[in-house]
Amino acid sequence: MRIHMRCGSCLPIRSLVVSLCVAWIISTSVAADEPLEIGTSPQLFADDFLIESSRHLRRVAHQAVKANNGEPIFTSGRLYGTVLYDDGKFKMWWRHQSQSGYSYAESVDGVSFETKAELSGINFAGDYTLAVEIDENAPDESAKFIAGYDAPGMAAGIAKSADGINWTPLNDGKPVTHRAADTYNQVLWDKAAGHYKLFTRTDFGAGGGAGEVRGHRVMTNPNIHEDPTNWELVKEWIFHIHGESEKQRRQIYALTDWIYHGQHFSLMSVYEHIDDFSEGPQDKNKRHDKDVMNIYLGRSRDGASWDLSSVYAEKPLIERGGEGAFDNGIAIAASSIVTHDNKHWIYYSGWNERHGNADEPRERDAAIGLATMRLEGFYSLQAKERKGSMTTRAFVLGGDEIQINVKAVAGEVTAEIFDARGKTIPEFSGENAASLIKVNDVRAVLKWPQSLARLNGSVIKLKLTMKNAHVYAMKVNKS
Repeated sequence: MRIHMRCGSCLPIRSLVVSLCVAWIISTSVAADEPLEIGTSPQLFADDFLIESSRHLRRVAHQAVKANNGEPIFTSGRLYGTVLYDDGKFKMWWRHQSQSGYSYAESVDGVSFETKAELSGINFAGDYTLAVEIDENAPDESAKFIAGYDAPGMAAGIAKSADGINWTPLNDGKPVTHRAADTYNQVLWDKAAGHYKLFTRTDFGAGGGAGEVRGHRVMTNPNIHEDPTNWELVKEWIFHIHGESEKQRRQIYALTDWIYHGQHFSLMSVYEHIDDFSEGPQDKNKRHDKDVMNIYLGRSRDGASWDLSSVYAEKPLIERGGEGAFDNGIAIAASSIVTHDNKHWIYYSGWNERHGNADEPRERDAAIGLATMRLEGFYSLQAKERKGSMTTRAFVLGGDEIQINVKAVAGEVTAEIFDARGKTIPEFSGENAASLIKVNDVRAVLKWPQSLARLNGSVIKLKLTMKNAHVYAMKVNKS
């Protein structure tokens, strides 16, 4: 599959760097015959990065499960914003129903939020959004939080804050990009890459309004605090594998990047069947399937080249509600995912009517919902009654314990260890293989008769053989 891209298009930036112009490749920076250095970070089986070979397995994409019985958790506003977990609490930045500004709220349990203050310092403009991140590269406490927002001229602005409430715009409040940067503008530090990334929407059409064709782009900057305008375009793209007509079938409305232990996942809000009002007039109760918006999950190894197969398979991460539901027409994800209490929390804004346009306006009500997912449970490798197996690429064992995220409540998983050349190590294979039976654990420990400590620092391969089981991830641990 391919999508249409423009690399190095006209932006008011100092130099244009064109790279990573293949959108469907999950890229790696390690040669196939070079052992991987995975450390002790979780390694998700969302793609084939870690897998050398597999047999009789299928990769399953899982949906998030709605919390609060599918009812909204917050009705005072809409979530063109963010929820983060910080300092032992959930922190929410949400947009007022009146569209007059933003407020900040906190929660202990992630469901009941208390509003603390209105935000100050940012001059929001137009159909604005706010994407907040904790800046791990901040030069001082005044920049603990960074945010991308809609600056005047439908362009991206950047701001910093010590407390998430009082904000100071960078670049004297002036935009750092050209127009069409709305819904969302997200800036975040990519530690592995050593630069900041900026994600914004962009326009492949006639410059907005009825001629707008929504696309997306990613840019990089080595240090926004030294020069917030020094952005280099990596890539911009639209959904285009079916040709010119696809612009009426689907357009990217928003894409934000969530980095989980070096792996990138995108929350994509996709506008589908644009301006198709064939399902009838205004109706807040009815569930529609035209002129609607859905949330999908993308995956990447670099935060630029995205696997968009979930969109083309029409498998949303969060299913819109049915008749009478608050989210039966539109679902737009928050800008990030919260990881807490061995699960992922995905907040989103729902509307009970379609998108509409100036000629076919829609009255609709907005509220904020929540869905959750098993820790690292976005994708799994599954074997049913027929046994399946997978063998990893060679990697350096940097610990004395291997854990797997596994669901095999009526099944089993066995684990064997090979050396770098694929030769079995008798003490950890065959009759000495580790075994897990009828287990459901996000950190199940693989136990062999002998300790793994003697292999610490060695290059090994791990083979998992499974039946009636899902395996989501693996992790090396130092016990």
